[in-house]
Amino acid sequence: MKKSIVLLLVVVCVTLACHTKKEVKKETPKPYVYEPTEAQLTAGKTKFADLTKDNLIKGRSIYYGACMNCHEPKNINDYGLDEFSHILDNMARKAKLTPEEKNDVLRYVVAIKLSESK
Repeated sequence: MKKSIVLLLVVVCVTLACHTKKEVKKETPKPYVYEPTEAQLTAGKTKFADLTKDNLIKGRSIYYGACMNCHEPKNINDYGLDEFSHILDNMARKAKLTPEEKNDVLRYVVAIKLSESK
């Protein structure tokens, strides 16, 4: 009798474990997140001859790190280069970016804009 009850409990537990629906949390893709590409590097080099993929990676990291500490990512293409440069001047002070970090963000944004305008 005890063996039957134990066996029944094991079967019920296994059945419930196999059929329990688990809520899978999917990470919501962040809008306007641009991974550095060769097309961006090529386009960016038309403005910055010494631009490297490393500059783009650092710029992206800063843009989606320091900038998103305060606000959601903005669509880079909603702003002209002059307007974005002015915004970056103001935000770099607030985010306490070094001149090199600010330059990497600017190069990243310019490369995106140039690559998408073709």
